[in-house]
This record gives sequence, structure tokens and C-alpha cells, in this order.
Amino acid sequence: MRYKSGFTLIEMVVGIVVLAVAMTIVTGVFLPQASQTLTPMYQIRATALAKNIMNQILIREFDNVNANAGGFIRCDTATGVVPCTTILGTNGDEKETSPDSFNDVDDFHVYCDDDMSTRQTNLQRFTTEYPGYGLRVCLSYAAEKFYGTPADKHIAKLITVTISMPDNDVIALSSFKGNY
Repeated sequence: MRYKSGFTLIEMVVGIVVLAVAMTIVTGVFLPQASQTLTPMYQIRATALAKNIMNQILIREFDNVNANAGGFIRCDTATGVVPCTTILGTNGDEKETSPDSFNDVDDFHVYCDDDMSTRQTNLQRFTTEYPGYGLRVCLSYAAEKFYGTPADKHIAKLITVTISMPDNDVIALSSFKGNY
């Protein structure tokens, strides 16, 4: 009697079905994790970028009055010495397209925008090395954080730098700039 070697058709079909089920389970477990492997890299780059931009903002004067006086005069509306400007945003010769022309921190408030395409344009004014990232810079008066009253609003400004990442996540850094 001759023995036949090999697999029957039924054995082949069962093997393919078992392999397909196993591959479905494996890809269902590992595929969602593969998309998250870039998240830590995005976060590290976004944090470094936010720190860099925050440093560029913090080296500026508190107010346009301080900047025009070379930092020697402290503006203060409460004492009436030299009134601070009350508008957050550019004033004078500063150009929104050139952050290097900004002389005080509130000039950066022009980048406080919610539109993602505008955020990417804002970031390109600082650097082109972060494709897919976006920038938002918002300022507000923060006297209440230092036990001031609303009339003392020129004690400090709260600066918030938000970086949008390519995976639509965001990193936000906040800092205070004091009127000193």
C-alpha cells in the first residue's frame, strides 16, 4: 500500500482560518500602539519649542512705556507716575510678521488665535523647522495672582504659549512677567 504525503484541502483551509484569526488579534493589539509611538517625540519637541519662544518673550520689557524708556521707568497707572498702555498687542513700529521687532511682551498677543492654519503661520514667523506644529501666544493681566485689585492690573501679565502638535495634541506653558 502506498502512503500519500501532504495536507488535505480541509487541513489547508482550517490552517488559513486559524492564521487569519491570529493575525487579526495581533494587529488589533499592536496597531493602536504603533500610532502612539510618535507622541513622546512630539511632546519633547513641542516643549523645547515652547520654552524657546517663552524665553524670547520674557526678555522683552513689561510694557511699551518701559521699552521706550530703556527699562528705567516703571509704568504704573495706580500711582499715576507714568501710565501703562492698556492695549494688549502691537503698537507703534512693531510688525505682526516680524516678532523680532517686538519691544514688549504684550506685542506677542497678536498671535492669540484659535485657527490652526493661522497657528502654523504664526510659528513660521519664528522658525520653519517644525512642520505640522502651530503656535498660539495669549496674554492677560494677572494682578489677582499677586493679591492685587483690578485697579492694580499693571502688576503682572500672564503669558501662555501653546504649541499644537501634528497629532492635534497641545502643550501649554505659562509664565508671569512682572512690572519691575
